[in-house]
Amino acid sequence: MFRTSLFASATLALVGLASPAQAGVIINYASGFGGACGSGLTCVGDTVVVGNALRLTPAVDGQAGAGYSTTPVALGSGATFSTSFQFQLTQPGGIDPADGITFVLAQGTSGLGGAGGGMGYQGVGNSVAIEFDTYWNGFDPNSNHVGVDTNGSLSSLLTASPYGQTVCDLSNYATDGCMSNGKVWSAFINYDGSTQKLNVSVQQQGLALVQMITDYSIDIASYLGSNNAYVGFTAATGAGHENHDILGWQLANDTSIGTDGSNNVPEPAGLALLAIAGLAALGARRSGPHTTATR
Repeated sequence: MFRTSLFASATLALVGLASPAQAGVIINYASGFGGACGSGLTCVGDTVVVGNALRLTPAVDGQAGAGYSTTPVALGSGATFSTSFQFQLTQPGGIDPADGITFVLAQGTSGLGGAGGGMGYQGVGNSVAIEFDTYWNGFDPNSNHVGVDTNGSLSSLLTASPYGQTVCDLSNYATDGCMSNGKVWSAFINYDGSTQKLNVSVQQQGLALVQMITDYSIDIASYLGSNNAYVGFTAATGAGHENHDILGWQLANDTSIGTDGSNNVPEPAGLALLAIAGLAALGARRSGPHTTATR
């Protein structure tokens, strides 16, 4: 079971081991999200702070939530930005682990999109999101992938599966490479507005960092319509659920936070402490049908 006191102390361990903030960092929740809702972040729907974690949704069916900057932030030229954050998905249940999180940049303040497969992002216009999707809907290639979404659509422009793991359900969600396995994951997103190239990598606790998206051409500024954006996270559950927790987050208006793991990656000792709660009560459960598709 998720223990708030353990999580809070573990987060402090993470903060003490993280690298110093880069010069371009304009949002810094490396020490956690205590007091962030209503002060720096607008939290809507079912999103609350639990301990020092930003819990986008609890492990309950039919939830949707978002936490995003209360005021728009000024991105670099051509919407240049880079970001790193740590997330942990725990206590999966219902029909399967569901549904995952998005990191989103949006021009407006619609705040909260569709539940279930909408991942709290569906319908958010003038936006770009990177999804970390843990459930196989009909428009998805599989039940464990990272993708690029635009203008509130969950039909991703491209997708890739961490560590090649494409099937993650209640029978095997504890497997390495499944984002719902309860371990701490680090994500790194880097976009250079001058070259219009997007890069995304992830790292599961205990495994090597892997590149998910490499030099993908996309004009983010054209989707946003501005170099200013509200930035943050969304998540949702449907007939399946899990806790969607963001543990720490930094965002820069330059490319100083790279995707090679050289900046702001917690040391394994800190990660081990953070993961203890998410690894409890793992057992074999039912498997649903899954297929792999291409876009």
